[in-house]
Amino acid sequence: MPPERLIETKAQKACRHCRLHKRRCDKRLPRCSRCCLKLLRCEYDDDAPIEETEPDTKLLWSEHLAIKRDSCGLELTPAGEKQLLWIACQTQEQHSDQADTKSLMSLVSDTFKYGDTSAEQVSNRYFATAHHWIPIVDEPRFKFTLRVNRSKTELYHDSFALLLLCMLLMNQQPCYHPNHTPNSALYRTTRRLFSLLNTPTIDTYSLARLQAGLLLSAYECGHGMAREASSTLASCFGLIRQLDMSAVQNKAENGHGYKDAQEPDRRLCWASIVFLDRSIVLSCADNTAALLIPTSAILPQDAVPYMNKDKYALMNTATKFQTRAYSALLIGEAIKAVHGDPESSECIEAEKLLHDLVRQHAATSQGESYPVCEGVTMALSAVVSAYRNRAKRLGWSAAPDAKLNLDLQFAYNIVFEMCRVEGLIMGKRDTSLNRMCFSGLGCLYRAAVDLVEVHPRRALPEDVKQLRENLEWFSGHWKVADVLLQRLNRNVKIRSMQFAMFSRSHE
Repeated sequence: MPPERLIETKAQKACRHCRLHKRRCDKRLPRCSRCCLKLLRCEYDDDAPIEETEPDTKLLWSEHLAIKRDSCGLELTPAGEKQLLWIACQTQEQHSDQADTKSLMSLVSDTFKYGDTSAEQVSNRYFATAHHWIPIVDEPRFKFTLRVNRSKTELYHDSFALLLLCMLLMNQQPCYHPNHTPNSALYRTTRRLFSLLNTPTIDTYSLARLQAGLLLSAYECGHGMAREASSTLASCFGLIRQLDMSAVQNKAENGHGYKDAQEPDRRLCWASIVFLDRSIVLSCADNTAALLIPTSAILPQDAVPYMNKDKYALMNTATKFQTRAYSALLIGEAIKAVHGDPESSECIEAEKLLHDLVRQHAATSQGESYPVCEGVTMALSAVVSAYRNRAKRLGWSAAPDAKLNLDLQFAYNIVFEMCRVEGLIMGKRDTSLNRMCFSGLGCLYRAAVDLVEVHPRRALPEDVKQLRENLEWFSGHWKVADVLLQRLNRNVKIRSMQFAMFSRSHE
């Protein structure tokens, strides 16, 4: 006897969503297939009028797209992660039968609402904080676009939505909850969106994709994800080369009267690539990162031009950043010496550069904030890494030669004097409204941890204690400090065990 067939109950007419968008509805109960696929609330109201606007966000989605954590801000739910990636794929394919698909910007706006924020609040906080040390987005133009198209999210390109997500990442402080890491669902989804949207096609929105990638790389570098940061920065390097080639082609086609409106923005992006490239290598805790741009020879002409450091306090934000990027560009020779012989000409030039930077800092700072301190810490980190490699080749137990011993002591005095000064002022800093730049302190503390490892017997207990306190405080802003702190504790433990074994063997 054949099995009894189940009779499927269906609604009398299409659901509200399918009627609103004039799509075919299978009328399944309690939810139609289209609404189930898109995680939409499916309603069958026979007599309710169909409005031309979407219902409120919290009525539109059947599941929450994001949650707001009191400790670390907005975080995506599995439903939000799925929807962002699904809509990005659909908009890339541009199928004609997906006319009712929401834009990525519309979905991002809905996600922000679940976190009790908005696109305006996210951008305002970014421009008030992190923009001061990585000013790659034109603030007036960005806010004008956001204001003009506020009620028409379908006019936004996906790259604009991606840029907002990267701004949100840069705004968020680290969380001390053991289960909340920088590798969050929000970060993972944003990284995958960058890969999906980073197509070879160059259009008017490619600059926004480039800016989003640079902010994403800065987030990864600041939280100790050096490999991910290098990969993202390499994608940005390829994208900006395509933008430069497209600009040259447009100039050739339109004659000398052609005005490249994006040229100032691309120069800031080139400066950001150089700055982040040095920061990734010199703050990497395990010394495995390699330079993407070793010297200025592979850069376009005047991509990072020489900037006069005089009257730095009178410069605008963009010019200050280009000055810092030029200082970072000069560290190329010092970084190349990291894997070489400290007695080679490259390392001698690096030491000379370090001394020049220290003298310039002392002569021009005059009590003001001067960006060359980042150049000093970058050069210190490079030179100390070179000394560390030399000591490693000689053997950790072998006594260093006289020159290396003097060099290590010189670097130790500079590095830990900086650490002591930072220890005095770190508690007085008002960072409630500022997102600290990770580059200077990240390079300084990496150099300090290297010195404790290679110079353990001369590392004073009070200096190690001060370094640990500094790293614990810095970890409240960037998680790269946690990686360095773990390495410091591991090195101190190993050296203590070796010293104890050495003492017992000579009793």
